[in-house]
Amino acid sequence: GKLEDFLSFLSTNPNILTQFNLVHEECIRYMRILSLCSLADEHEEIPYAAVASTLQVPLEDVESWVISGVSSGLLVAKMDQLQQLVMVERCVVRKFGIEQWKLLQTKMDAWKSNVRGILEGLKRSQAIQAQLAV
Repeated sequence: GKLEDFLSFLSTNPNILTQFNLVHEECIRYMRILSLCSLADEHEEIPYAAVASTLQVPLEDVESWVISGVSSGLLVAKMDQLQQLVMVERCVVRKFGIEQWKLLQTKMDAWKSNVRGILEGLKRSQAIQAQLAV
């Protein structure tokens, strides 16, 4: 879930944080970073306005939250300040379900195909060099 889900959970369980000795502000901070990761998992380019809305922060705070996500190691992204876009290179996946397994298989199949092509190219090159050496 995202920050909105967490806040909804807190409203129905108001004593849960004190029950587990958790600090509200720290939990909100972590949930904002995790929400940013969820958003980054869903989109390659994210408008600042979408980040601000998801994290429930002012537009001028978006860049500092992206920096927090990047410095936490959970997100690799660049910011386009002129177009006000976050361009996601990769992020930590918060859940790994059937869709993620399918995507991983597709990427692995492409990788195997690429390696196979390189090996075949090397074999052809070696065969040509062997013929030229004779």
